[in-house]
Amino acid sequence: MVERDAYARAMDGGDAEGGGAARSRNQSQSALAPAKLLALFCATSIVVYTDRGIISSAAVSGVPRSIDVPRGSGLQGALDASYSAYGALTAAFMIGLLCGCPTFSALARDVNPFRLISYGLMLYVIGEVGCAVAPSYWFMFACRCLVGVGEASFVSLAAPFIDDYAPPARKTLWLATFYLCVPFGVAFGILFGGAIAPALGWRAPFALNACCAAPIAAYCFSSPPVRMRGLVASSSRASSPAPPHAMSRSASTILGAFIKDCRKLAHFKLYAYVACGYSFYTAVIGVYAVWGPKAGYAIFSNELSSPTNADMVLGGVTVLSGILGTLFGGFVVDTFGSTLPNALRTCACAAFAGFIFLEIAFRCSSFGMFLLFFIAGEMFAFVLQAPINAVVLWSVEPRLRPLACGMTTVIIHLFGDVPTPPLFGHFLERRGSPTPERWRAVCAGFTLLLVVSACILGGASVVAKTAVDYRRVDDDADDDDGGGDDDDNDDDDDGMSDSGIDHARLMPQYSL
Repeated sequence: MVERDAYARAMDGGDAEGGGAARSRNQSQSALAPAKLLALFCATSIVVYTDRGIISSAAVSGVPRSIDVPRGSGLQGALDASYSAYGALTAAFMIGLLCGCPTFSALARDVNPFRLISYGLMLYVIGEVGCAVAPSYWFMFACRCLVGVGEASFVSLAAPFIDDYAPPARKTLWLATFYLCVPFGVAFGILFGGAIAPALGWRAPFALNACCAAPIAAYCFSSPPVRMRGLVASSSRASSPAPPHAMSRSASTILGAFIKDCRKLAHFKLYAYVACGYSFYTAVIGVYAVWGPKAGYAIFSNELSSPTNADMVLGGVTVLSGILGTLFGGFVVDTFGSTLPNALRTCACAAFAGFIFLEIAFRCSSFGMFLLFFIAGEMFAFVLQAPINAVVLWSVEPRLRPLACGMTTVIIHLFGDVPTPPLFGHFLERRGSPTPERWRAVCAGFTLLLVVSACILGGASVVAKTAVDYRRVDDDADDDDGGGDDDDNDDDDDGMSDSGIDHARLMPQYSL
C-alpha cells in the first residue's frame, strides 16, 4: 500500500524536489507496468471481440426454418430466426452497448475507471453464459443486450489508459497494437465458432468464451486501481474508500454532470466531424463483420465446399488484413508525424483505397482474384482503426476522453452497424431467396459508404489544421475550463509530458 500511495503521489505531481528516484522505484514495483497494462487490454480485447466472431460464425452454419428445411439448423433453426431476425440479434447487442457506454463514462467521474472495467466484464460473462443456454429467441435477444452492456465499460475506458501510459513517440503504434486485437478477435471468433460448433453445437463457443473472460474480470477486480489522466476518481484516493460527498451524490446530480459534459463535447468541431465519418466507416465494417463469411460462402460455395471452410478461410483473411492494416496505420502516423491533420489524411486515403479494392473483389469471378483484392481492401479499411481513435482522444480535453470514447461508440453504432446488418438482410431477401449475384450486388452497394466516410474525413483533416491538440494542454488548464464540480478538479499535473505522465521520471525502470 505504501508503494502504491507513493506511486499515486508521483502521478499526481507530488514531491517536486528529490523524489524522482523514489518515484521511479515505486513505479517499477507497481502491479501493472505500462507494457503489462497494454498486454492485459489486448488480451481482454481479443476475448471481448471473439464474441462478435462467434455470432457471425453461427450464421454461416445456421439455416432458418423453411418449407424445404422445416427444423432449420444451427442458431437460426434452434431459435426460429430468419435472416432479418438474426440481424436484429446484432442490433440487440448494440442496444446494450449504446446504453452502457454513456453510463460507464458518466460513472468514471466517481468510480475508478479500471474498477468499472472489471464490473463490465462480469456482466459480459453473465451475458455469454446466457447466450449459451438461451431457450428462445427473445431470451437470446436479452442476453445479447447484456453482453453489449458488459463490453461497453471496456470499449469506453481502455483506450484513454493506453493513451496515458504509451511512450509519447509511439502513442499511435501502441493504439494500433490495441486496435489490431479487434479484427483478430472477430476473426478468431469466426475460426473458433467454425471449429467448435460442428462438434459441440453452436452453444459451446459462447460458454467457452465466458470461461476465458471470467479470470480476466476477476484479475481486474482484484488489482490495485490504475489512474487515468484528468479524472480525480482514478487518482490515489481511488484505492481508498470513497469520500462521503461522492457516496451521497444523487442520480440526478450525476445525470446533470453527464448532460453538461455532453454539451461541452458537442462544441468540439473536429470531434463532430470525426464521429460522423467514423459512422459511415463503421456501417460498412458492420456489414462485413456480420454477413462477410456468409456472403463468401454463398458466392463461392463450390470453392469453399462447406461453411466450416468459409469460416476458416475468411476468418484467416480477416486476421491477416486486420493485423497488417492496423499496424500499418499506426506506423504511418508515427513515422510521418502524429499530428491531427496527418492522422485524418491517412484515414481518408485508406477509406477510399479500401472502397476501390473491395468493389473490385465483389466483381471477380475467380476465387483467387477475389481473395487477393478482398485482402487488400480489408487491409486498407483497417488502416483507419488506430489513427481515427487517436484523433478522438486527442481532439477533446483529457477529462472528457472517457465520455468521448463512450459517445463515439454510441454514435458510430447507432448510425453505423446497428441499422446496416438488418438492412442488408432486408435487401437480400426482398426478391426471394438470395442468389450469388444478389449477394455480390448488395455487398458492393453497402461498400459505397466508404466513399462518404473518405470525403468527411478528408474535410476533417482541413478543420484539424486549426484545431487544438489536447495532448499538449495541461490537466490544470483543462480543469479550470469548466467541467464538473470544483472539488473534483484539484489534481495538479505540472511538468507532465504530452500524455499527462512524466515518462522521464516514471517510466525508465520499465522494459517497454
